Amino acid sequence: MINNHNDDSFAFYGINSDSIVDQSNIDIETIKSLIRNLNEAQEIAQIGHWKLNINTNELFWSDETYRIFGLKPKEVKPSYENFFTFVHEDDRSLVNDAYIKSLEDKSPYSIIHRIITKDKKLKYVEERCVHKLDESGNVVKSIGTVHDITERVEHEKELEIASNVFKYSSDGIVITDKNNNIVSVNKSFEKLTGYSKEEIIGKNPKLLSSGWGDEEFYKNMWSSLLSNDLWRDELWDRKKDGSLYAIEQTIICVRDKNQDIVNYIGMSRDITEAKNKEEKIHQLAFYDFLTKLPNAKLFQQEVEAYIKSTHYNNETFAILFLDLDNFKWVNDSLGHQIGDLLLIEIAAKLKEIISQDSIISRLGGDEFVILAPYENLLTISQLANTILCSVKDPIKVQNREVNVSWSIGISLYPQNGENYNDLLKNADAAMYESKNRGKNTFRYFNDMMNQDAMYRLELDTKLRYAITNNSFFLNYQPKYSFEHGKTIGVEALIRWIDKDLGFIAPDKFIPIAEESSYINEIGSWVMKQALNDLKIINSKLSSPISISINVSGKQLEHESFYDEARTLLKESGIEPSLVEFEITETSIMQNIDHVVDILKKIKMLGVKISIDDFGTGYSSMSYLKKLPIDTLKIDREFIKELEIDEDSKSIVNAIIALAKSFKLTTVAEGVENEEQKLILDGLNCDMTQGYLYSRPLSLDDLLAFLS
Repeated sequence: MINNHNDDSFAFYGINSDSIVDQSNIDIETIKSLIRNLNEAQEIAQIGHWKLNINTNELFWSDETYRIFGLKPKEVKPSYENFFTFVHEDDRSLVNDAYIKSLEDKSPYSIIHRIITKDKKLKYVEERCVHKLDESGNVVKSIGTVHDITERVEHEKELEIASNVFKYSSDGIVITDKNNNIVSVNKSFEKLTGYSKEEIIGKNPKLLSSGWGDEEFYKNMWSSLLSNDLWRDELWDRKKDGSLYAIEQTIICVRDKNQDIVNYIGMSRDITEAKNKEEKIHQLAFYDFLTKLPNAKLFQQEVEAYIKSTHYNNETFAILFLDLDNFKWVNDSLGHQIGDLLLIEIAAKLKEIISQDSIISRLGGDEFVILAPYENLLTISQLANTILCSVKDPIKVQNREVNVSWSIGISLYPQNGENYNDLLKNADAAMYESKNRGKNTFRYFNDMMNQDAMYRLELDTKLRYAITNNSFFLNYQPKYSFEHGKTIGVEALIRWIDKDLGFIAPDKFIPIAEESSYINEIGSWVMKQALNDLKIINSKLSSPISISINVSGKQLEHESFYDEARTLLKESGIEPSLVEFEITETSIMQNIDHVVDILKKIKMLGVKISIDDFGTGYSSMSYLKKLPIDTLKIDREFIKELEIDEDSKSIVNAIIALAKSFKLTTVAEGVENEEQKLILDGLNCDMTQGYLYSRPLSLDDLLAFLS
């Protein structure tokens, strides 16, 4: 049904039994022949037609009309409703209004719209319609065509895109005919060359030649272009004013269906500025932008060249790998600007120290390397010691005094390596040994250190599979309360037994896990397992005990730690006040502001916070005041000689007094004899933990211990 603007019914569409030709004086075979010819012509032209008798509401669709809609001829009854199902929903009002208006105006109409065929293909069609009027001027018939113009529309779109690319491209574009005479250029080409369109049309592009390329260059260009239909390279051309400019040139052959060349399209990207800056780029490529020292790439080239020269003169040299201690603290506390100024000052000091035949480089961050030739190894030790002493006094940066030190590792050629990678790797390993020895020192590489590096690598590999292979398990060490005279809590301690390496101590694999980012997955497993085990433990006891879980600084830095802790606590059903997270002093100070924020959120969950190994790191009342903590754990280093060393006793007494002033609980670690226990009781320590009371126990052994 068709409706007018007032929603009145205009006409019904139905099947038409009439032929499309007058049958009065033509035999049936002629009629069939005419219909076949018409259908074939319509199929070739992709134009269908339709005819509507307004008085009888009968509608006819030609075979091609059906095909355009993706239907077989006579597959459905021709009706407005059926027709409308194929019209794109966004075009239906447009189509309906166009026909209604043409009926009202008794005038032809033409409209382009979209249809969706039976097989869901999008097509564009152009509909045309005229009306037959009776003697009274009333419309009695509507006759129309449906033309599939999809290919034409898509081609027009492609032409429009190509036209916009040509018009708005920032690259200069020139089009020539098959004889290489310019037929068109875009605005960017005019801007690039200085020639207007009128000046350049009909000319050969060699007008722009600067003479930069020789005969061989252009011979290779044409050979590549004609064989591959594409050529690309860099060259220098000349502008209208005579100045040179560098371009990245791309030329494409355009061929017709017979594979004959009809056009060439050239695209020119201006790279003049980049070429003019090549010297500066070279500087940036091989020198550190901040300190102006050779960078890692140039240093490697220098070392490799030095190695080659030693084959002839048998010279020896050392690689010193320098890492600035506590530089991260400088950046985090004072800002990156101060950090950068410090590096500049440090680089200047190093340049003053080294000899003229040495080479210094900044690898990146706070890492520097030095190649130093030597005859006597003592000179290398003296050089390292001089570098250490150069930062003995605070360095002034913008009226601030900054304290730093060096950790230095040294590898020797050829003893510790005969190529750049081995020498650098071994010097790096020696540098880490310096850090492990307390920093502010230097160490030479040796085979034992190399073995340790290989062992660390093996552990790193095995850590990847330790969780999935169930290689980890937990032990629990009871904590004794002086006030209650019994166990009131346990500390969860991770253990790892590898099928090849056997028992691996936590102090061996935890640092590697932190470096390799496995610590987050391991920490999640520990937390979940410990909470599950605590549920079992407390189900066997008349009064519940608490559990302490060690948390790495790397876990605290991870964005999901808080959400994961909250989820695991909720899923376990454990009362949060029975859970305590233990964090080391060192991990807190690495990023204290972030750690304080996270710990405050954790504290709001009801979980308690403990500082582990207190007294060995940055012990300070200022951060104790900042942190939302409940417990201080006194490091075993101060406990092991408590009964014989007055200094240790004084330190422990001071820590306990400090804790009491902040209303914090104290736990002494590593208590191994009764005398230590009695001293701690006398100093008003709250709890002890150590072999005197109990070794770490498996879950089953702990349950037996507690019963």
